[in-house]
Amino acid sequence: MRLVKTLSLAIFSCITLLGCSQTPPPEPPKKVEPVKVPVKLNPLTPLKGNLTLSAPGAIFTPCQGDKQYWVELSSTDKQVLGRFANNASIYVELMGRFANVGKQAPQADYLAKITPDEWQYLASEGPGCKLDIAELSAWGNEPGWRIDIEDNKLLLSTLSGAANKTITRSGIDKGLHYWQAGSELYLSVSKHQCLDTMADSVYSYSAELTYKGKIYQGCARRPFQQNVEQLAGYYKVKLPTASGSGRVVDLSLNADFSAELQNTYLEEEKTFSEKGYWYPLNDSSLALTLSQSNHQQVKSDMIFDWDGRLLRLRNPESQQQGSAGLNMMKMDGPAVALGTSKKVYHQRTFEPATLMASSDYDPEVEAALKQYFKLHRTELNGTKYQWWKFDLNGDGKDEIITFVDWCGSGGCSLLIFEAKDNNHRFLSKTTLVHSPFFLATSSNARWQDLLLEVSGGGATPGLRLLRFDGLSYPLNPSMQPEAPQPAPVSGITFHAEAFSKGAGRALN
Repeated sequence: MRLVKTLSLAIFSCITLLGCSQTPPPEPPKKVEPVKVPVKLNPLTPLKGNLTLSAPGAIFTPCQGDKQYWVELSSTDKQVLGRFANNASIYVELMGRFANVGKQAPQADYLAKITPDEWQYLASEGPGCKLDIAELSAWGNEPGWRIDIEDNKLLLSTLSGAANKTITRSGIDKGLHYWQAGSELYLSVSKHQCLDTMADSVYSYSAELTYKGKIYQGCARRPFQQNVEQLAGYYKVKLPTASGSGRVVDLSLNADFSAELQNTYLEEEKTFSEKGYWYPLNDSSLALTLSQSNHQQVKSDMIFDWDGRLLRLRNPESQQQGSAGLNMMKMDGPAVALGTSKKVYHQRTFEPATLMASSDYDPEVEAALKQYFKLHRTELNGTKYQWWKFDLNGDGKDEIITFVDWCGSGGCSLLIFEAKDNNHRFLSKTTLVHSPFFLATSSNARWQDLLLEVSGGGATPGLRLLRFDGLSYPLNPSMQPEAPQPAPVSGITFHAEAFSKGAGRALN
C-alpha cells in the first residue's frame, strides 16, 4: 500500500512538472521609450524697445541696439495703438514672434518682422529703456499715489507723505496678486488692461490700493525680463577642409536679436557672409534664421544648444555641416582679422634657453587636459603627456603646451591651451610633432610662430614655419611652408623625452 501511494505521488509530480514545462514563458516587459517633448521652434520672445508709428506701419528698435524690425499689426494691435499719434515714438514692452519679411516693400527692406501677441506696457513719455522695475510698481491719479515693492518692503508715496511698510502677507487669491502690510495697507493687482490718461500710457495690469480705510484705483507694471545676455555674444571655430587649409566660422549673436554668420575659406581667401535674426528657445538653446545672403532673401533655420562653453548645432548633417558638426566657442572680444600676415607687430626679445618638458602633476595642466577630453567626448585611457608653461602671445600669462603620446612615424601631438581669465582654454592641436621644436622671433596676430622639423609619415623632411591664423596654430605642419633661410630662431627650444622610453604622466 505504501508503495502504491509513493508511485501515485511520483506520477502526480511528473504530471505537474510536465504541465509546468509546457506553460509558455512570460513575455519580457516592453521597453518604455522616453516621451520626446517637441521643441517649440517659434516661442514668444520678450521684447522691449522703441516703436515708431507711421502711416505705412510700425517699426521696432530694441533697447540693446539700433537694428530695426518691421511690425505686423493686427486690427486689435491697431486699436491698442490708436491712442498714440502717427509718427510718434513710444516705449513698448511686448511678447512677440519673429518671422521672415515678405518680398514686397516696405517690409522687404528689413531684416525680419515681429508679430505681437501681447502688449505689456506702452508709454509715450518717461525713462523708457533706462528704467528697470525691481518687483512691482503701481500708481494712480486723483489723488496721486505710488507704491514700489522692493526687498519685502512696500514703499508708499502720496500727496500727504511717504511710508515704508514691511510686507506681512502676500499671495494669490482668485486670480488677484496681493500684498499686505499689517491691517492698514492692502494692495491687489489683476491682469486687466489699464489706461493712464494723464501719462498717456497703457498697462497690462490694474491695481487697487486700500490704505487707512480709503480705496485708490490705478495701474501696475511688473518686471520685464529678456534673459538674452547668456546666449548673445561672438562665437568662432576653425574646421578642417579637404584642402587642409581649413575654414573659419564666425557667428555674431547680437543683443538686439540680429545675427551674422561668416565662413572664411583660408586657402582661397574667400569670405561668405549671411545675415539674419535669432531668439532664445529657453535658457540653453536658441534658434537662428539666416534671411539675407548676398542681398537676396533666403530662409535657413538652425537650432543650437548652449552648454555654458560651446554652442552646438543640432542635426549638423541636415545643415550640410558633416558628421563633425558645428561646435563654436564663445569668444571674449571681437574677431581677430584674418590675413594679417603682412601686419608688423612689436618684436619680442628672448634669452636663449632649452625648456625641458615636465611630467610632474600640475592641477592646471590636468584640469585643462581633462576638459579637452570631455569636450571632445574622448576616453582618457591612460593617455600620457608632458608639458611646458610659456607665454606665447606676450600678454604676461603662460599658456599650457602639452606633448601627448598620440604618436606615429611622423611624430606625436601638441595641444595648446590659452591662458584666459583664471583658467586655460583649448586653443589648437598640431600633429606630426617631433622633439625638439623651436620658438621663432617672428609672430602673427601677436602670437609667436613655431618652427618644427618634419620627417616620417610620408612627409618631405624639412623645417616648417607654423603661424597663428587668428584662431589656432595649423593642424598639420607638413602642409605648411618651409621656414625662410636663415631661420628666425629665437633661441628658445622645447625639448621632451621619448614616450617609448617611459617618459610622460598618465592621465586617469
